[in-house]
Amino acid sequence: MSIRSVLMGMLIVGTAYSADPDNTRVKKLFESKNYTVTWGETPPFAEDAELEIGDGGGHGFTLGWVRLRPSKDGVDVLSIRLKEERKPYNSTWPLDTAPVVVQSARMKTEAYKALLQDLAVVNAATVKETEKRESVSSSLDFWVHTRLTADKKTLLDLNWAGYWGSANECKFAKPQAAMTLAREAVESLDFKDHKLTDNDRAWASDKFTRDWKVMQDDDFAWWVRERYLIMIGVIGDAAALPTLRDLLSSQSKDSHDRKPYYAINAVTRLTKKDVRDKPVEEMDVEKTRKKVHELLKDAK
Repeated sequence: MSIRSVLMGMLIVGTAYSADPDNTRVKKLFESKNYTVTWGETPPFAEDAELEIGDGGGHGFTLGWVRLRPSKDGVDVLSIRLKEERKPYNSTWPLDTAPVVVQSARMKTEAYKALLQDLAVVNAATVKETEKRESVSSSLDFWVHTRLTADKKTLLDLNWAGYWGSANECKFAKPQAAMTLAREAVESLDFKDHKLTDNDRAWASDKFTRDWKVMQDDDFAWWVRERYLIMIGVIGDAAALPTLRDLLSSQSKDSHDRKPYYAINAVTRLTKKDVRDKPVEEMDVEKTRKKVHELLKDAK
């Protein structure tokens, strides 16, 4: 079962975005023996706020971004999803594939307002671990992220990567609830294949650079970082190159670290200049890293 299915299964199903004055449907997402919740006031978010969500499953080989941007008479929804799947390989490095699916849809303004109201409820939650919680762990590793901005100000920023377990539940409760609500809101939209615009690519590079700074030292997000590197070569633009250059400027102590390999491939796609040894899956990463770093020395 995919991480997306698991997370969506945790959502208490109700009438989508009907009037819900007591916010019962949202609060049911926070029912647990492992933490308690107190609820503060829920001032509404700005209706023109832009929303980003991200999710993925470590063992499921998935990662996805969704951008919701209010515009005239509706909300533009952009979906970008990496679907690697498990593929065996016998070479030094993984196969250089980047199966990225890009789609777009439109959401009604009223539905988006309702989603923002739900997110305001999530934001108002204060989660505290109980003294006597369950002791349950699992191998289910996942990543959830929700970010809401307006007028260049961050209104909501929830991010978590790790394994599902009772010891972590109070930490991922809010990020998981926010992402689940947003995913449920876009689930029934009429998505169609989309060709990325210059604006889309600029946004993707900005998001990549911003998120990389946050997660670069998070041990549990190692697979999220790898998939970011795979995706950005397909969906980004030149603005992502300085971050890739910085990554390649420092030599990893781990000879099996795959980030430089993925970064080299991303640079190759973005610059359309190939200095890699052939075959790619057997290339000398250290030798090629130096060539790519030289290629990017003037990147700004």
